[in-house]
Amino acid sequence: MFKKILKEINKYNKIIILRHKNPDYDAYGSQLGLYYALKNAFPKKEIYVSGDENSNNLFEKKMDVLSSTDYLHSLVIVVDTSCKALMYDENYLLADMVCVLDHHENDPDVGDLVVIKSEYSSAAELVTEFLYENKIKITKESADCLYLGIVGDSNRFLYKGTTSNTFKMCELLIDAGADIINIYKIMQKDEKKEEKYFRGYILSSFKVNGRVAYNYVTKETRDKYHVSYSFSSRGCVGLLSNIEGVDAFINFTVADDNETVYVEFRSKEIPILNVAKKYDGGGHQLACGCRIKVGDDYLKIIKDVNEELDRYEHL
Repeated sequence: MFKKILKEINKYNKIIILRHKNPDYDAYGSQLGLYYALKNAFPKKEIYVSGDENSNNLFEKKMDVLSSTDYLHSLVIVVDTSCKALMYDENYLLADMVCVLDHHENDPDVGDLVVIKSEYSSAAELVTEFLYENKIKITKESADCLYLGIVGDSNRFLYKGTTSNTFKMCELLIDAGADIINIYKIMQKDEKKEEKYFRGYILSSFKVNGRVAYNYVTKETRDKYHVSYSFSSRGCVGLLSNIEGVDAFINFTVADDNETVYVEFRSKEIPILNVAKKYDGGGHQLACGCRIKVGDDYLKIIKDVNEELDRYEHL
């Protein structure tokens, strides 16, 4: 499949690289890492990156603003998702061909050529392997992005998806010039005092239901602390990871539209992906997410997670 995707890259003059909305380090890292490598390898091609922006973009390259007509007669490469519900918009459907490089455990509903390796730590690990296997040079800019993506999604190599292949890919990136000292430095960027206060709010207001710890953060609360829904959601869900007697933790965050609720699930050891899928979400066995509406019974999700934890232990 890697060779088939390379064949499409060689075929098209216009290539657009996309990823999921509300991007994390891996989404940005795999997208920009692929972008810099392809720009170097194919300097005469039109290559773009597009999608919504947030503070997780730690690199200088900003997203290209594209119209629907820009997608005509193009190749789209989607990284870090294969799920239609997580795409920023539907313009990718206007492309001639859509290729996917993903590592999530979803049934894909995006893409003509799809490569999913759910055992991989990150999409960045998969993109690194794609470039290496196809003998596409990984530039320093590309290596920096890809290394950050791997570190971000593996939680500094602590998650179970970290394997010997992960470190092999990191070796390639370091040899290509990845500045790992600077990468860790920019990942540990200073936070605003409001973000520190907000972390205190999360730690002082969480609730425990059975074996699940959770927060429900309204837009009014976020506005009070001046934090984004991205920071509140993915940025703070890990704060509840080390509570005695708790096996899973969930962060419910109301988005800027005051209608959508982003739900981030995490589990210490027991898979909970089935619960996220029940609510049209997806991700990994121990780290996944979905979206619901304001007013939906979010306590039902907590009940479902508790039941999943109990069911798994009785298998």
